[in-house]
Amino acid sequence: MKFLNYYKNYYTKIFDRIYITEDALSYPESKKAIERLSLPVKEVVSAKDIHKEHLNSKTLFITKRKGAAVKSCPGTRRHICCNYLTVDLYEGCTLGCSYCIMKSYLNFSPVTVYVDSSSPIEEIRKIALNNKDRIVRVGTGEVGDSLQFDPLFEMTADFIQGLANIENLYFEAKTKTCFVDHLLEIKNKGNGVISFSINPEEIVLTEETGAFSLKERLDAAAKVVKAGYNLAFHFDPVICEEGWESRYLDTIEKLSVFPKEKIKWISIGTLRYPPDLKEKIAQTERPYLFDEFVPCADGKYRYLQRRRKEVYRKLYNRLRDITNSSVYFCMESNTVWNYAAGNVPGNLPDTIWLFRAIKG
Repeated sequence: MKFLNYYKNYYTKIFDRIYITEDALSYPESKKAIERLSLPVKEVVSAKDIHKEHLNSKTLFITKRKGAAVKSCPGTRRHICCNYLTVDLYEGCTLGCSYCIMKSYLNFSPVTVYVDSSSPIEEIRKIALNNKDRIVRVGTGEVGDSLQFDPLFEMTADFIQGLANIENLYFEAKTKTCFVDHLLEIKNKGNGVISFSINPEEIVLTEETGAFSLKERLDAAAKVVKAGYNLAFHFDPVICEEGWESRYLDTIEKLSVFPKEKIKWISIGTLRYPPDLKEKIAQTERPYLFDEFVPCADGKYRYLQRRRKEVYRKLYNRLRDITNSSVYFCMESNTVWNYAAGNVPGNLPDTIWLFRAIKG
């Protein structure tokens, strides 16, 4: 892929320097990124050797992963989990969303990139082949945006192509950017899913100030579906400020332009946060913190259950009407599921395939 000046300008506004571990130097992804950025580079043994004053998001840290390559979604106590698998490929994000849970544990960390993609790809293949009787979903958007830095390293293409021939596997790259052009020409996409976290434009402008506009994300979605990819969308978090219902329903209407059969799933999650994140959010005086939240079984604060149930029911019903897609709630209880969708996900025809447990 030709590395456009647009990308170089974008990344050099974010990063001031690069640290890289010796074991990551030989990888072509590392060499490519270093050449493209033309920033000062320092070789280190580990993250512990990064200068204290450089422990921030202006530093790009390139390394090999330590420990398990593929993990189960951590889930949350007494809430239903969809058995999603995750790969930490890009860790950290500079899009600056006010509600981002990563602020509670990555606030003073460099953006970290794990360049050894062959190991997780092989592990994912083994898991999928060991679960031929069910659908396996895996993605790279758990601890960072899947595509924000991907034009620089071009690793998502390795996953899409390396997993394309496995029929029961969906590989998902989730983003709040429009950085999809480098993926469009891949010939064998298999069940590749490019997904977009979306919110009404009013929320984007006030709470996702470093992310890309709703229009840019939806335009990118149109590009990838035209190129042959599957789509997914994530309304997470839904922020219930005044006028929320009309804003979210208007945003849902915008999905009607996409082929129904290409939207594989849509998730909804209302605003939630652990106690230590609230302190960081409060520093910016976000108006949504003045709403009524209660601590739940997993220790996170959520809107009152009766309010969440109404939010989920309204959005669920409209999403099902518009897209006919598999719609699910992220980290919610049986009570909420029964009220908003009429049953628990394992008993609903449109979601049962998403919630079947994966064998190791």
